[in-house]
Amino acid sequence: MATLWDVVDASDGEICEQSFFGEDFSEANLGHVEFEDCSFESCSFADLHVARIVFDRCTFASCDFSNARMATSYWRGCRIDESRLVGCDLHQSCFVRDTLRDCVASYLNLTESKLEQVRFADCDLHEASLAQLRLKRVMLEGCDLTRTEVYGTRLRGIDLSTCTIQALRVSDTFFELRDARVGIDQAPDLVGLLGVKLV
Repeated sequence: MATLWDVVDASDGEICEQSFFGEDFSEANLGHVEFEDCSFESCSFADLHVARIVFDRCTFASCDFSNARMATSYWRGCRIDESRLVGCDLHQSCFVRDTLRDCVASYLNLTESKLEQVRFADCDLHEASLAQLRLKRVMLEGCDLTRTEVYGTRLRGIDLSTCTIQALRVSDTFFELRDARVGIDQAPDLVGLLGVKLV
């Protein structure tokens, strides 16, 4: 496997078909770089500050994006498994045909991002910001959405029945939840949003 510094130094902004293991990207001077068909395992992007980074058909396993600032980034056809995105700032980013599985992503900021054919499976998204998203065919399966902010995001057609939705943060009109799919066992959580107590 090539080392990070060798690859970055030799690249012209496009890094293709490389594998990285245990690399620390947090202090890398990446600038505007595009990764294509790359794999990352046990790599750290924690505290990385970069804008407009592109990941195209990349895989991530056990990586750490905690507190990274990666606004306006672009992710297409990526798979992110068992990784940490705690406090990661990805606002105004674009995700197309991506899968996030078993990720810890509390306090993740996706505000004003566009998500198309994105699947979240068994992810911890508590207190994340999913506000003002543009969604198309997004799946949320077995995710923790406790106190997650969804202001201005229409969840029409999205199945939330396998998710934890306690204290979901919505607007006063609750329009975000119109036509979303929920289970009967989640009714107390929705009633709680109205300030009503079941007896």
